[in-house]
Amino acid sequence: MAQTILYYPTIDIQDGAWLRNAILYWDEVSSIVPYEGYPDFSPEILYLQRLGVYKPVYPQDLFASAFAEDFCKSIVKRISAYEARVNKHEMQNCRVRMHRKKIYEPALRGLIHYGKLLPQLLDYLENKSCISDCGADGWMEIDSKIAQIYMRTLAEYSIKCSDKDIVLGTDTSTHSREIYPPSRSTDLRAQCCKINIENCLPQPSMDVSFEDILEFKNSRKDELIAGRAKIRELERSIYHADSPELIRHYEAQFIEGWQQSTRDFHKVLKEARIGFFLSSMAISVATPFVSQRLAACIGRGMTPEAIQTGAQLFSIGSAYVDYRKKISPAKSDGGFSYIIKANKAGIIQI
Repeated sequence: MAQTILYYPTIDIQDGAWLRNAILYWDEVSSIVPYEGYPDFSPEILYLQRLGVYKPVYPQDLFASAFAEDFCKSIVKRISAYEARVNKHEMQNCRVRMHRKKIYEPALRGLIHYGKLLPQLLDYLENKSCISDCGADGWMEIDSKIAQIYMRTLAEYSIKCSDKDIVLGTDTSTHSREIYPPSRSTDLRAQCCKINIENCLPQPSMDVSFEDILEFKNSRKDELIAGRAKIRELERSIYHADSPELIRHYEAQFIEGWQQSTRDFHKVLKEARIGFFLSSMAISVATPFVSQRLAACIGRGMTPEAIQTGAQLFSIGSAYVDYRKKISPAKSDGGFSYIIKANKAGIIQI
């Protein structure tokens, strides 16, 4: 199955380091798009879409799924909780643009039972004066905080209802926390592992074209699959671990394999004359079998291990995150959130 990374929070993905990394390491790159035939993509995204690398995620797929009713209930519940925390004056903050079809598609009105729920959601927002039609090609004005609540819920349910192997990708911790916020309790059922692979993930530099990245990806498919398999295997191992000793074993096993594979990958990048940075990736992984003893161990943060040089570190820690109802049980043995950042000081000169 193709592995897809869904960019959050915007439709268009900036032509930069994150996009180049995603093109190289994932089979497909996605973002949430209002409707089929959406005309306002950047030239870069249009190019990747023509090649089948970029695949839009449409809200209509969620609206037509078994998750639609839960989605609408979650919107109402979260807005109500937000209103309970602020007074009326604070609600009158700035507005942002959101396309009406991300909220309601008229063609869905008569489908199945939830077809009547979607216009009610629109009416709910209008009645609260959170949203208004600004008459600009389907765009509406919406309270900025409500927009944030809506978009993170939309992303969450789009991931949850998808039958693809799809994960959240972003370039900031803030955006990741919007969908998977810190848990208010220290309930072990809310605990997850945070894996940091720091300054050791080769990422194409900005002067490398998409064409060159895709050509390299096609010619070096085996090396890329092998590297990705190592990360996925680490995720699965941590998911099933039930002792600190197992965590340390998997950690050491990964470091040993990663050392050699990154050295080999550096070599093939240089042979292909692909300039690259060393980037960092933070991965969140569910830990359903975590014990009190394991929680105490990784909760303090394990000692980082050097991978190649003193500047390149691998570390595991833990956090309490509200994620369990937001990831598909069928896909929960892998990472569910990826934060990718380029470290421009670590550029490799070819």
